[in-house]
Amino acid sequence: MSMISDESEMDLEKCEQICEGEEIELPEDSSGGKLTYFLAPYFFEKTWILGILVSLSGVLLSSVARAGYFGLREFYDDPFKMELLDVFSPLWMIIHYFLFFIMFFAEFIQHRKNFDLETKVLQKLLKEVAEIDLTGDPLAWQRIASRVNCFSEETGNRYSLFSGGGHCMRFFVREIVKPIECQTYDIRCYCEGSTVVNFWKNPSNKALTERALANYNKSVENFGELSHIAEKDGCRDDIFENFCGIIKTSMLYFWAIEYVFSLIMVLAFIISMISYAIFRYPSMVCFL
Repeated sequence: MSMISDESEMDLEKCEQICEGEEIELPEDSSGGKLTYFLAPYFFEKTWILGILVSLSGVLLSSVARAGYFGLREFYDDPFKMELLDVFSPLWMIIHYFLFFIMFFAEFIQHRKNFDLETKVLQKLLKEVAEIDLTGDPLAWQRIASRVNCFSEETGNRYSLFSGGGHCMRFFVREIVKPIECQTYDIRCYCEGSTVVNFWKNPSNKALTERALANYNKSVENFGELSHIAEKDGCRDDIFENFCGIIKTSMLYFWAIEYVFSLIMVLAFIISMISYAIFRYPSMVCFL
């Protein structure tokens, strides 16, 4: 027992020496760092411009339904005169712009958290997981996240991939452990910037993945608990992802209903114009 305790104390001392010599920098460690993690690429990569354009496009498309409705009303109701504010109602446009903007921003946040790594970066992540002491080092996942972030920035990425150690661990379980646990082996990564490939099919990558998984397996009691631990730590992230999914699904259904309604209004208006022309000018119709 004394020998075991001495060895554990030596491991802890070794980890402390490593901690003292290595500086760990993660977005979540600084005040407002997690907010910067999401907002920096949103503004500096000019994603907000695309968000504005998408939202405005949604507003204009939604106004087609109002234009068709008020056009029919003006056609059949003589006292009624359609005005510009009837079609482009400020309240209608503000509500629709806000809804489309929320949907776009939620999609951006979800994509920022759930991403596919490039092959070299994924290899770096698995190498760190395979070699680091996950059991004896209390800052193991923070250290892995920091090293992978630094490596990613060296390869040309301007922003941190992982906001913290917990984010890194959940990514590893979701993208590496679960596909192996479910026996799908669908471990995706980017090759040459755009092409999505299966990381597992490469023999050297497969061996590296198995090494990382074996080392991770040592830090828990059995293989079946791996996903459970990550899901427990990422409960709030799962709630946020479900919330984003509900928003996107609701908006898609809402947009589909408006789109169908717009088509009905436009078709009804066209049919009304044709019917009016037939009954109003029968001689012209016969001539045609």
